[in-house]
Amino acid sequence: MEHPDTQSQWYFEFRSDPGKVRELNEDACLCEPNLGLWVVADGMGGHSCGEVASAMAISSIRSSIKEGRSLSEAVQQAHHDILKAASEGNGADGMGTTVVALQDFGNFFTVAWVGDSRAYLWQDDRRVLTQITQDHSLVERLLSSGLINEQEAKVHPQRHLITQCLGSKELDEVKVSTVTKDWEPEQIVLLCSDGLTEELTDADMSTIFAAQPELDKISDRLLRTALNKGGQDNISMIVVRSPRSKPTGMAGIIYSLKVKFRRLFGH
Repeated sequence: MEHPDTQSQWYFEFRSDPGKVRELNEDACLCEPNLGLWVVADGMGGHSCGEVASAMAISSIRSSIKEGRSLSEAVQQAHHDILKAASEGNGADGMGTTVVALQDFGNFFTVAWVGDSRAYLWQDDRRVLTQITQDHSLVERLLSSGLINEQEAKVHPQRHLITQCLGSKELDEVKVSTVTKDWEPEQIVLLCSDGLTEELTDADMSTIFAAQPELDKISDRLLRTALNKGGQDNISMIVVRSPRSKPTGMAGIIYSLKVKFRRLFGH
């Protein structure tokens, strides 16, 4: 059963696993409900300290948000911090990380990302899962230009090649993409590294979301299914329920009875 953060009443869960092949987990997750901030970073570089880059991105973004910077500014600052750290010998030259972050603003939220870590929006009342980010990758460029189709994209030999990441020495500035959406009832936002999406299709994830309402069960099944399908990479995810959603479990039953009562008697 999912439990809320006691101060802000946010409902969320996160999971991070090294997978079945890699010994080192280079992913990092941040859950800061008091800041209205959730982040998944997928470090790259292996022995070149990808885990240092992802941890540094998490720390930098958190600090920037606390200082009042916008989410896109915070992600950009993380890029500069990783470059500076590498130049000073903290970590290793060539370390980098992708990132996807969600920030809450009350009635709406913003998602920012760099690389191929993704955000999805599940609308429970309509049983619809929508990818709300667009990968910064070669395959995504080919797909958008019409040079390949969806099926070709799934098996393209360069499907893992991303066009930018935090810490890339070739880029003085990264292009931070953002999307802003209103919070609606019955929504869940999923932030994840590509270790999840490489193993699970959108249809796989939709089936899991539709099967149970509780975030801990959703998270556990997403992770277990990805591992069962191979677990070739580190797997990390955060699921955040809309603050406008009705409660689940016994609290949800009581809520439903109150709604029916109001409809019947107008109170």
